Amino acid sequence: MKREPTDAGTDGPPGRENLQALIEARIRRLELTAANGLWGMVLFLLVSFSAFDGFALLPDLPESIRQKLGAPPPIDLISLALVIYAFSGIVLTLARMTTATGSYRGFMHAAFFTGFYTFYHLSGGLPDNFWAVFLSGISVMGLESYHLWTRHGAAIRKQQTMLADLRAGRPIVLEEDEDEAI
Repeated sequence: MKREPTDAGTDGPPGRENLQALIEARIRRLELTAANGLWGMVLFLLVSFSAFDGFALLPDLPESIRQKLGAPPPIDLISLALVIYAFSGIVLTLARMTTATGSYRGFMHAAFFTGFYTFYHLSGGLPDNFWAVFLSGISVMGLESYHLWTRHGAAIRKQQTMLADLRAGRPIVLEEDEDEAI
């Protein structure tokens, strides 16, 4: 839903200073949330580095806890779940990219890939399957970060254009649902 054009030269509500402050706040918020893609990737890489070393930084699970957890799932089933998850993550991210909808899901993906590392580690198959999880994670997380980066970049450019129009005294059109779309 769009509001009527606002003449930047008038002192009517919401006012030139208020509009400028609102647009500048949106730009700062978009810049901060665009960095989530980087933070999600850093989180995934830190977990991956730990998994590459066989989670040597963490203490081994006591035998009593391992017995309570039961037998680990077979490596073939973990691999099947990994393939399905990676394929689904890529397809869903591409679908959100084509429709320009959805929010960043990189932290959720990092948690799921951490789970795959953990299952492989508990079943004793991590050394043989590390690269499968790592490359799947890089693919999904990279695509997710790219989607966030391009979407927020477009929104930032739109806000900067509105800010330039406001400063030049041209009428601007504010969209009420902008916060929901980003």
